[in-house]
Amino acid sequence: MPRKIRYHWQKPAEEAPPGQRPFPTPFDQIADEDGAWGNDETIESIDGPYTLQEIAMLALSYEIRNKPDWQRKYLDPTIRAKWKEEALVWAAPKKKHDMPALTENMIDYVLDELASHDEVAQQAPHGIRLACFTGIYESDTLVPADLRDALLAGVAELEDNPPYGEPDWHPGSNEQVLDLVHPSLFPLRYGKTLVYDVDASGTISSRLVKAPAARAADHSCSEEFQWLPADFEVNHNGKVKISSYINNLHPEKHKPLYLVLAGIFERFVPAFERVLSDLQLPPTHRISFDFESVWHWHDEAEKSMPDFGDEWWDKQERWEAQRPVHLPEPEPFSMPATVQFEPVFPLKGRKLQVIVKLASIHLTPEKPEYPGGVWHVEGMQNEEIVASGIYYFDQENIGESTLAFRGTFDQGRLLYAQSDHRGVQQMYGIEPEGPLIQNYNAVRTSEHRAIVFPNVYQHRVSPFSLVDRSKPGYRKILCFFLVDPLKTDAGLVVSTSRVPPQQFSWLEDAVWGLPPQVLDKLPHEIWEKILRQAAPHYMSFRKAKRVREDLMEERKYLHDENKRIVFERPFSLCEH
Repeated sequence: MPRKIRYHWQKPAEEAPPGQRPFPTPFDQIADEDGAWGNDETIESIDGPYTLQEIAMLALSYEIRNKPDWQRKYLDPTIRAKWKEEALVWAAPKKKHDMPALTENMIDYVLDELASHDEVAQQAPHGIRLACFTGIYESDTLVPADLRDALLAGVAELEDNPPYGEPDWHPGSNEQVLDLVHPSLFPLRYGKTLVYDVDASGTISSRLVKAPAARAADHSCSEEFQWLPADFEVNHNGKVKISSYINNLHPEKHKPLYLVLAGIFERFVPAFERVLSDLQLPPTHRISFDFESVWHWHDEAEKSMPDFGDEWWDKQERWEAQRPVHLPEPEPFSMPATVQFEPVFPLKGRKLQVIVKLASIHLTPEKPEYPGGVWHVEGMQNEEIVASGIYYFDQENIGESTLAFRGTFDQGRLLYAQSDHRGVQQMYGIEPEGPLIQNYNAVRTSEHRAIVFPNVYQHRVSPFSLVDRSKPGYRKILCFFLVDPLKTDAGLVVSTSRVPPQQFSWLEDAVWGLPPQVLDKLPHEIWEKILRQAAPHYMSFRKAKRVREDLMEERKYLHDENKRIVFERPFSLCEH
């Protein structure tokens, strides 16, 4: 009889009910020498690895749900049979000893699960649906046409009249990425930026804010800078009001755009609720963590070659390369008694902190290709970003592009039989001494699409280029970076409600925009002196760009360190 070795990991009981658990972040984690990942507060949120087959199941489901009219087609037995046939061909092993990407049972599970996706889609507002992987959501109808048109008008005003008098090309972008609103410009500077506090009696005081005490390793927390979020108030009916200025977007000059952004964020709220709720709930897997590895070779090899000579080792290596890996199969899909979209972490009735970014990518016949981005998460630990929302609101003459995701896991929850190098590689895609990271598929970044995802996943924009290389093209995006609401409640992140605008040009506009009867009360020279005395607490655009260079240099180093220490730490195949 072949010997079967089974490992099973049982998740400990949760310390707090869903809705009250700390959110995991890509920074507030500590990887120890054994590859364990997490800390005392968030360890229950750190998942084990996904099998490659489950990741492929999610990719197949996403591919089907991107087909036009899929909610009608999946009910047609003929179309379903065709989809299954196509999936089996796609999943067939490419080499003799490879295992299939998906088995017939896995494909059946994906097709059966479409009924659940259909029911959720009927309940979810604004066309929100699960995208390419767990915790990632998208919608092609999130923003209605009138709101999009208003956004286009507001953005056109920013493009035609740059906020600081000249186009702000993002550093290092080869003049392809135009920043319209970016948090790296005029950030909070620890020890230099004035912060206002209000005590219980209503007395206002000011102070220079200090860097927060590091809550993790040095690679996670900036000691110099913090992006400044604005306060977004969501009432109990879900209506949104922006109650403090958005950094680098003048609240008076662009007042109509504030109303538009509030309206768009209002549509994003249910998607953010879904992402945060998924982070609060125990991870679920279509393929369980039970793992069986069947070892045929021990008894047979020992009977024929007891001396462990060269022939024995040659045979062992051949067997290792050819032996079948037994895939864990999913249980047949069972439709839940109730399928609900209601969040376990609602955002209605909360004051949120949101970092806003508006940018566009411009390609020309001289520069027809965008090279894509790098793997990254948003912000640093002291900014406490828990989720991101991206809206691709306009593009022209741009080819197809994707936003890819990947994530890491707790090595202590990677289950394998002793010395089973090939099993780990085939099951999880993890190589000995390779990084403890898995690719989580990719979302198509088509025009009008909105995508929301947790910041525990790294993401990367794929390269894209002009469709017609004789003409220019562009892509425009709006980003909302949501600060962890629990950290907002605790007052851990400074927002623009406590930091006066640092733009010196805004102060000048405010002074010279005073009514003549006010300006005439003082000589022009006195007003100039007032501006000079106030200047140390403000920044010119030129100075802000120098500060941005320092911020980007620090952030690149910290992100690279975080990537190395957390996301790309090596897998050590230890003995049990």
